[in-house]
Amino acid sequence: MTLSCDVIGYPVPTISWTKDGTIISTSGDLRISFWAENKEFTIMNVSRADEGGYRCLANNSLGNASSNVAFLNVQCTFSLTFELISPNI
Repeated sequence: MTLSCDVIGYPVPTISWTKDGTIISTSGDLRISFWAENKEFTIMNVSRADEGGYRCLANNSLGNASSNVAFLNVQCTFSLTFELISPNI
């Protein structure tokens, strides 16, 4: 999953991302990466634990702004296997 945030400002703003209101960090999670001065945020191998609301935050000396929330809903597929055992008669 990749989200991008198009930010223009002077002085150039710093970009950060949140999930459900908490700042996202790459420490400890090799699936998470940031690109293009944090304007792009990627999660590889998305799982149910990644569900939630994501927001881009821009901040410079003149103020801050945030994007609308992008909600990620992960639909997992699974399969069930049944083995029919016939009783010995």
